Amino acid sequence: MAPPNVALVTGSSEGGIGFYLCQKLAERGFTVYATSRTLSSTAALVHPNIKKLPLDVTDDSQVQSVVASIIEESGQIDMLINNAGILAPGPTVDWKAEDVKTVYDTNVFSIIRLCGAVVPHMAKRRKGTIVNIGSIVGEFPTPWMGVYDSSKAAVRLLTEVLSMECKPFDIRVMLVAPGSIQSKIIEKHDHFQLAPNSIYGAFFHNIRQRLEAARDKLAMPADKFAEEIVTKALRPNPPSYVLTGGNSTLFRFLAFLPRRLYLSIIWGMFSKPEAKSKRD
Repeated sequence: MAPPNVALVTGSSEGGIGFYLCQKLAERGFTVYATSRTLSSTAALVHPNIKKLPLDVTDDSQVQSVVASIIEESGQIDMLINNAGILAPGPTVDWKAEDVKTVYDTNVFSIIRLCGAVVPHMAKRRKGTIVNIGSIVGEFPTPWMGVYDSSKAAVRLLTEVLSMECKPFDIRVMLVAPGSIQSKIIEKHDHFQLAPNSIYGAFFHNIRQRLEAARDKLAMPADKFAEEIVTKALRPNPPSYVLTGGNSTLFRFLAFLPRRLYLSIIWGMFSKPEAKSKRD
């Protein structure tokens, strides 16, 4: 009897999409290694097929150690889901370079770390699937999320190149570009404030509007999103690109517009003056 497939998922904290991806994979018979910075954040993952490990994806030695321990214990990694990520709201010029590095370390460099550790093992077996969780804003940016959007644009391009470079080893690479997904990730920014010296004070309500878009009534439930992604990732020939989630149909339409027109429309959506009734 063949051993069960093995998956490594980053960013598996309760309430996020990684949490539900772990559950869906476990239900499909995978041995799932759910990782997060702290084990307490994955306490609600109780499926017998799920094993929990602490992992800081910005730490080179931890990444190497976790991958080595999985290979030693299970002998293989069949699927890697790079899901760990952080939001970065606020005007682009308000960000300090050191803080931008932190965002990229989590959202972009972690993918390079994980793939660098996992791909050689997959290549030896000429088998494996890598799923990188990007964002629709990696292709269609919005105001007030420039640092985050640019990091997801980097994920998009990195994934496309990785998909080419993994072809010689029969490793499949899939980019997921979610629209609005119901997730607790937004809760960390409920008390967002502008930098004291920001020149964008008049646009604070627009920044809040942009953050609240993640709570859009059309946002897809995270468990439904996870089911769709796992189903597609397990196909014999999984798609290289998946656009799904709330407002994804709108973005499919916007893709046909001239870039200048798109940018004008999206700026208009998130730059309207605050209603007088709300200011009074």
